[in-house]
Amino acid sequence: MLNCIRHSLVELDKAIEGTVVMSQALEQMMNDFLDGKVPAMWVNWAYPSLKPLASWFDDFLERIIFMRAWIEEGMPMSYWIPGFFFPQGFKTAALQMHARANGLEIDKLTFRTNVMSGLIETVKEHPETGVIVHGNFIEGARWDYKKKMVEDMEPKIAISQFPVIWLEPIFEVDLKLDRTYECPLYKTSQRRGELTTTGHSTNFIMMMNLPTDQNPENWIRRGAAMLCMTDD
Repeated sequence: MLNCIRHSLVELDKAIEGTVVMSQALEQMMNDFLDGKVPAMWVNWAYPSLKPLASWFDDFLERIIFMRAWIEEGMPMSYWIPGFFFPQGFKTAALQMHARANGLEIDKLTFRTNVMSGLIETVKEHPETGVIVHGNFIEGARWDYKKKMVEDMEPKIAISQFPVIWLEPIFEVDLKLDRTYECPLYKTSQRRGELTTTGHSTNFIMMMNLPTDQNPENWIRRGAAMLCMTDD
C-alpha cells in the first residue's frame, strides 16, 4: 500500500509537470484530491474506511506509527485493534497463542470481555493471559464508568469512545451471558460486506459481551454496536 501511494503521487506530480501522459487513473486521482476523497487506486489496496481524505491520511499515519513501534520496541501492552487490516485474524491468533501455551483445543475457547476502567493511558502492564485492546467506539449506547455497564446515550452524542478491553481466553462452556448484551464489533459503521463461511459480514469482527441492567433486546432495537472507527 505504501508503494502504491508513493508511486501514484510521483506519477501524478510528473503528469502535472507534463513529463508523462495524464492517464485517466491519474486524472481521477487528482479529482478525488480536489473533492477531499481517498483516491480510488488507493482504496483498492487499503483497509475498509469511510473517512474523508484528510482524516483518512491521519489514521493511516497512526497505523504506520503503531506497527513501527511494535517492530522496534516489542509487543505492546495494548493492541490498537482498529489498526489491523484483518482484525479477525488477530483475534484467532490471540486464541491460538493461549491454546498452544497451555495445551488446549482452540475450538473450545472463546474470549470473556472484561471492560477496564479507562483508556489506553491507564494500561501499565501486559495481562497474564489474553490481550488488551483499545481504540474502539460505541454507537447507539455509551459506557457508564460508574455503573460499569452500557447505558443510554448522552443527548446528541450518538458515538462515544469505549474504554480499554481485556480479552480473556476461557472455555466456551464457562462463558456466562447472564445480564449481558452481545454487542457486535464492526470495522466501520457501514455494517455490511460480503458474507463469510461463518455467515457474518466481512465487516464484522466479533461479539463483545457487555454487562447491562436492561433487557438486551433494548440494545438490539437501538442498533447498538461497537466500531473500530468513526466516519469523520
